[in-house]
Amino acid sequence: MMPERSTPLVAILNSLYQVLASLRCIMEEEQKQLMAAMPDSRQLVSLSEDKQSLLVTLAFVEKRRAEVETQLDLASPYSAYPSLATLWQRIAPLAQHLAEQNQHTALMLHQQLAWTEQVLTVLHPLQTQHFYGPDGHPVTQR
Repeated sequence: MMPERSTPLVAILNSLYQVLASLRCIMEEEQKQLMAAMPDSRQLVSLSEDKQSLLVTLAFVEKRRAEVETQLDLASPYSAYPSLATLWQRIAPLAQHLAEQNQHTALMLHQQLAWTEQVLTVLHPLQTQHFYGPDGHPVTQR
């Protein structure tokens, strides 16, 4: 049986799960954008901002969880308290999945960056060519 004093921990664990679930949705959309032939940069920026906001919330909830665990002298996985353990069993695999998904997203971002750098390398010589003179008329090629 769970002591009544652990009720705040139940609310915190539920909040933690909700934040992680929201983070999963954002990260899935982020990966879809990164896999698209033409990623929408505005959408990626928006997703990044949303993800950053959730990470700030996650840090707050995690800090609060640690404080309450200290007050209650409890620690995950809460084996002695089945209702808390059940909540933790939902959270732990989701957190692990998100960590793996985040690594995959990082690889995808590095690949996008490499492709962008390759394109810029190809386009760089074109920047030095002058197609129009200062008067706006085409420059004749020699």
